[in-house]
Amino acid sequence: MVLAVASILFSGAMPDMRQAIEAFQLRAASADLLAAIHETRAEAMARGQIVTLLANNGDWRQGWTILLDSNANRQADPGERILKWHRSLPKAIEIRSGFTDPTAPFYIAYNSAGRSCRPAHAKAANFGTISLSTGEQQRNIKINMLGRVRLCDPARESPCTGVD
Repeated sequence: MVLAVASILFSGAMPDMRQAIEAFQLRAASADLLAAIHETRAEAMARGQIVTLLANNGDWRQGWTILLDSNANRQADPGERILKWHRSLPKAIEIRSGFTDPTAPFYIAYNSAGRSCRPAHAKAANFGTISLSTGEQQRNIKINMLGRVRLCDPARESPCTGVD
């Protein structure tokens, strides 16, 4: 009888537990990506050159790589220095991005002044939003044309528009 009652209570708590786990995964993934963007910007200013953050295989869900993309082709080629690599994200997380340069593969680059730019053009701005979501929850990472980054929750902040 005790086992039957415990299993009924446990099965009722499962959806709440799943939502809590997904919320934690979303917060962790958005914090990791935000930290990588900050690190990319800091490396560009410290090194005095363009530093690029690339979505692995063109998909942010597969992780990302911070590198010195010397030929500006938005790929990690042999001989190019990889500064940091991040693993794939949990399957429950979806990521969409929208930037002024919509050309794949997706990237974020910073020049020596800490401004967002295009890998081959240090003075051409590339700014936009990356939206991470799972279930009903969403976090948006917004990068303005000066390269400043902020993380926002559209359920709690306004304006905090995401990528459709």
